[in-house]
Amino acid sequence: MGFALNVEQLYSEIVDELDKKAEPRLIEKEMYYHKKVGANFKAYGITATQFEEMFNKYRPFFEQLSFEERMELSKRFFKSGYGGQMSFGIALLRMNVKNMNPGDFDVLEMVSDCLNNWGTVDGYCIGVLQPLLFKYPKEILQLLRRWNRAESLWKRRASVVVFTRKVGKSGRFTNEALELCDRLICDKEDYVRKGVGWALKDTMRGDKEKVLKYVEGLRQKGVSSVITLYAIRDLKGTGRKAVLSSGT
Repeated sequence: MGFALNVEQLYSEIVDELDKKAEPRLIEKEMYYHKKVGANFKAYGITATQFEEMFNKYRPFFEQLSFEERMELSKRFFKSGYGGQMSFGIALLRMNVKNMNPGDFDVLEMVSDCLNNWGTVDGYCIGVLQPLLFKYPKEILQLLRRWNRAESLWKRRASVVVFTRKVGKSGRFTNEALELCDRLICDKEDYVRKGVGWALKDTMRGDKEKVLKYVEGLRQKGVSSVITLYAIRDLKGTGRKAVLSSGT
């Protein structure tokens, strides 16, 4: 491949390579690992190392594409339903994220409609939505509030997973994180409850006093331990015991 490839050629070539790398045994393992997923979820069974090697191989060609072409290629990957293809979709959006503005956010809605497994949700939130939240908080929070009430469990998970890691640790969005988590504390879906617990745990790193008090309140209300035990994973010793005793 010593020449430029257009969107159609790149998509076809990458999909062909993914098909060739597909491993039935690993596909079965990946499907089991994800357990409850969207009805249209499909897998190739490729490893993280294989994906990284493939991405590095095609990166020079991605860099030759325009912003708009990378967006179009990303959409194709997300619409496939394949976890492996959606990983490429996330990577392409990450390449574009610095130059994205609210006028491009229609693609975020489109991607949200394609979400069908927790791995893609988490990669999308951390790699794409988090930097956009720091840059355009008003617009992204508006998006998250819609997803927070969505029928799709993956949109609901995304609405809180955005507040993990760097966002949670920053302490900038504690009130918004608690607002959106609070709406999902009784969610029937385990993947959503785990997302809430993760968001609370990481948000506690940025505002320990406020989030800890909130979690103690959840314990007193008898909220699912899937949420509260996840939220206090960072706590040790007497601090952890105090929270646990608040629910007795």
